[in-house]
Amino acid sequence: MKLNLCLSLAIGVLLAGVFNPAAIAAEEKLILFGGGGYTPAAIAKFVSFAGGKEARIVILPWATSEPIPEFKELEEQLAGYEPASVIRGLAPDSASFNKGELLHQLETATGIFFPGGDQIDLMERINKHPEVRDLLLRVYHNGVVFAGYSAGTAIASKTMITGRGNFSVIDPTEVETGEGLGLVTKFIIDQHFIVRQRQNRLMSVLQVSSESIGIGIDEGMALLVENEVKGTVIGNGYVMVFRRQKSHTRFTVDLLKNNQTILIP
Repeated sequence: MKLNLCLSLAIGVLLAGVFNPAAIAAEEKLILFGGGGYTPAAIAKFVSFAGGKEARIVILPWATSEPIPEFKELEEQLAGYEPASVIRGLAPDSASFNKGELLHQLETATGIFFPGGDQIDLMERINKHPEVRDLLLRVYHNGVVFAGYSAGTAIASKTMITGRGNFSVIDPTEVETGEGLGLVTKFIIDQHFIVRQRQNRLMSVLQVSSESIGIGIDEGMALLVENEVKGTVIGNGYVMVFRRQKSHTRFTVDLLKNNQTILIP
């Protein structure tokens, strides 16, 4: 009898250790839009990952001086999927900013979305309060689904292409970069990619960056990134993947279409 009890307790402890949800790493899901219009299939995935009709979504239109139109456009895109709530997080430099309220919004969100504008302005607002930046990273790594559109996509990588420079040449000294939010650290992201012919600037940055992979997302396209090890293309155009070789001036290039995947080492 005592032996059976001891075995039961031991098995219970073992199972608790194996199946305890707190012991399982959270899934990181990031959806990056290339701009030129919201991809409906990617919007649907974002809401689904955030909880469907129970999703609590916070939109952070901090990349623009006109946040209300950006918020309204995205709110309309999300409305068809009936999330539980969609709210606008006030920018840290707005007159009505309340840091405590914003931190509460982010802590209780199941999905966070950065619309477009200027990525430099967006990062300046994120960095205005270190607690906000730290919390954004923490909730992402704890499983809150994130999405970015255009400038909101640009900030996702650690090395951020600012949009300033001479892009008519392939020359690392002609392309300005800054520090992004760093949701991903293994690759650099560029957007509006094929339509605006941004291959020059991405290859320029890759020659000198610590990251050896660059991903260019075209307009009307999106990329679902899972745990920074897998990317899945969403949309009817292309996503381009550049992999730098040992010489730093040689690249392999892949054109990926809808539902095709990239594995990130």
